[in-house]
Amino acid sequence: MKSRKTNDMEDKTVHAKRSHFTTKGLLNSDYKRTVKSNFKRASKKSLFGIKQRAKSPKMCNTSHATSMVLKVSVFASVALVACV
Repeated sequence: MKSRKTNDMEDKTVHAKRSHFTTKGLLNSDYKRTVKSNFKRASKKSLFGIKQRAKSPKMCNTSHATSMVLKVSVFASVALVACV
């Protein structure tokens, strides 16, 4: 009797997972293509275009490297002062 209840519970669990599964995600590929094309077509002179380009990963790579160098140098100087 116990095994029958266990099997029934497993079946219900599997069925519940399948009912929530959708083939299309929230950000499907068509939406991503639209966003990328809008980003590329944004005016370079508009405020929105300037802000978006400042946030883009290409610009962030240099700022991340600079911030990492600053963080490491501050950590090294604090560690050096703490040791002395």
